[in-house]
Amino acid sequence: MNPFLRFGCGLLFLLACLNVRAETGFDPGTVDYRVTFKGKQVGWREFAFYVMPGEVTELSVHLPSSQLVALEAGAGELRKISEHRWQWRAPSEPGRVQLVVQPENTPPMTLHVLVMVAAEKVQRGYLNGYRIGRHPDKLFQNNPIYRPPSGFIEVHEDMVDLQISPHFTLGQFLCKQQPDHWPKYLVLRESLVAKLEVILAEVNRRGIRTDSFHVMSGYRTPWYNQTIGNSQYSRHVWGGAADIFVDTNGDGRMDDLNGDGRIDMRDAQLLLDIVEDIHKLPQFQRFHGGLGLYGPRAHRGPFVHVDARGFEARWTIP
Repeated sequence: MNPFLRFGCGLLFLLACLNVRAETGFDPGTVDYRVTFKGKQVGWREFAFYVMPGEVTELSVHLPSSQLVALEAGAGELRKISEHRWQWRAPSEPGRVQLVVQPENTPPMTLHVLVMVAAEKVQRGYLNGYRIGRHPDKLFQNNPIYRPPSGFIEVHEDMVDLQISPHFTLGQFLCKQQPDHWPKYLVLRESLVAKLEVILAEVNRRGIRTDSFHVMSGYRTPWYNQTIGNSQYSRHVWGGAADIFVDTNGDGRMDDLNGDGRIDMRDAQLLLDIVEDIHKLPQFQRFHGGLGLYGPRAHRGPFVHVDARGFEARWTIP
């Protein structure tokens, strides 16, 4: 079974058990049904998926058989297969499409589907003036997750605040290069955003009230990743990693999570321990990934690296 499918089922079970909203006032942004799109199952009010031009995929809504449901597509070709199943063909040009799932007497779910620009459009390491660089030719440990991406999300300035899940926006994951250049280009894995939503819900359940994480570093182009001296196989280069911390006062640094009056590695350790606890849950055994603990520097506070590579990796840099 696809790991994301297992994750989707586990997510709804976990959130129901945690009852986060009732305990903390934090709204996890879930609905009481599930939708499968591109073979991946989600249960949030809104979520973003990334497809290639002309890509054909199925959408299924998991509801009692007697419950009616409608599906509206802002663009592309939609064909109904059965009462709760549709086939959708993406438009042939890059852009943004909304698919709205509306069950009877139930809150809707909005899928933001971003049709990507094909990777073949990259010429000499550039895409419309935005520097991409080049992904490694050789797969790391022969793992297919290190194949070069097939496409790039085209991000215009008015898309920065697009909600790609209840608590994260597209702009949070943009590479920190060419700040005044538009459009920018991005690679982002749905599994990473889903994992961050689960971590965020658990952080709030444990009494650390925050509406999102500060994403210090999300996607990195291969070119940018090389300029900062990082490994060419960093999961950031495939849009599958985020360096995060809790920053509720907006000072750009980790909050004092353990309440000892200092901002240090112990605050990042507390956040990391929460992620480790989530990894121990059986329903997330296929959703494991890398976890890195980083101590503070003069120009930044401590943070935690999270990724969804599918296998365990751990490191600490004091």
